[in-house]
Amino acid sequence: MDIVGLGVIVVDLLSVVQRYPDVDSKQEAVESRVQVGGPVPTALAQLTRFGHRCRLISVWGDDPWGNFIEMNLRETGIAFSSDCRNQQAATGVSQVWIEQSTGRRTTVTQRPDAALLQVGPHQSDELRDPQVLHLDGWPTETALTAAQAMKASGGQVFLDTGSPKPGIGQLLRWVDVLSAPRRFAEEFLQEPDLRRAAEALGRIGPKLVAVTDGERGAVLHTDGVSIAQPALKGSPVVDTNGAGDAFVGGLIHGVLSNWPPDRILSFAVATGGLKCRSLGNREALASLESARAATDLPDSPKTPAHRPDP
Repeated sequence: MDIVGLGVIVVDLLSVVQRYPDVDSKQEAVESRVQVGGPVPTALAQLTRFGHRCRLISVWGDDPWGNFIEMNLRETGIAFSSDCRNQQAATGVSQVWIEQSTGRRTTVTQRPDAALLQVGPHQSDELRDPQVLHLDGWPTETALTAAQAMKASGGQVFLDTGSPKPGIGQLLRWVDVLSAPRRFAEEFLQEPDLRRAAEALGRIGPKLVAVTDGERGAVLHTDGVSIAQPALKGSPVVDTNGAGDAFVGGLIHGVLSNWPPDRILSFAVATGGLKCRSLGNREALASLESARAATDLPDSPKTPAHRPDP
């Protein structure tokens, strides 16, 4: 496989509501659906859309939701081994509420037991052939073991990190490309300025750092240069759930395509923005053609490159 991903996978139970309900109230859903979610699986689904071959290392239960995950992965074209199905695990589930008027989402997740996801002999074999490993940092110790194995084989390590996790500082030293949201920069570094945060994260280890800021776009830092890109403008926002994961899929594709930094960032922002225009995180994912077309649109001019003061 070209790309192997390791991280949490869950079943998303989506409900679209007119507005977020008050505490101790009832409200009819506008629309509901069930889908497979998780940062790594969604990024891999985006990458399969772009023509990459992907394999997932994760854990789910020997239960009906586990059957649903396996069916979805097969339909999406993401490979996995039978070791992912664990009789001791309960499949992870997320409750996702999407506000119809804004597309914003609130998520409550129950993950599988992190101790059940390990890099054993079989998983180590899966890490020898691919040249790319994509992580979400869950669980941190397992992610670190996988990153070290990938680096030992001469491959690249990508990390999409949400909130700071114990041991994340050590993991960052083994990462080549990092994508982090604003909240990670603010909590991990206590740094509200995205440019300075990206520069500081780059000094820990990653050669390329992207810090995302939702509807305000993203900043990318590499080789001493920082670039800012506004969010994609256009159609109304329908569903932001999975937009960051799609952004990372675009980021990985751009890096593997050896594009210049400004092209990588524009493409990643377009990929994440296009996902927001439809509900869900499979059918809503951008095609390579639509992402390229959105990247070339002149309605989102980039902020000039910035070099930090000596």
